[in-house]
Amino acid sequence: MDERILIVEDEAITALDLKYSLEELGYKVIDTVDTGQDAIDTAAETIPDVVLMDIKLKGDMEGIEAAEVISELRIPIVYLTANTDTDTFEKSNVKGSYGFISKPYDISKLDKTLKITIKRAQLEAEKINDAQGFSE
Repeated sequence: MDERILIVEDEAITALDLKYSLEELGYKVIDTVDTGQDAIDTAAETIPDVVLMDIKLKGDMEGIEAAEVISELRIPIVYLTANTDTDTFEKSNVKGSYGFISKPYDISKLDKTLKITIKRAQLEAEKINDAQGFSE
């Protein structure tokens, strides 16, 4: 498995735990960042397969705002957050959002969500390429 994940998480311990857990499952964690701007910059530079995004971040920009910008790059977002209220869920349910996992997370559920997200994003990219007359 070579799927590349960008972790956006403001709690260093959680980010490190996620990194190790995902690497044990075979994912390649390309970076962990803790601000919305760093998430945007890193996503644009590295084009990960998925961004795992916390909603509350350090700095002036929240995860949902950063995700809106990142989604323009056609990079899928999976939210991982302790904020599970309906309002937060509705705000996060925007273009580019492929999943919503609550903290504390279950690594098995997160793994399944990431696999589904990656497959769905690949199928959508193939549809776009086919519609534009491109093929591999």
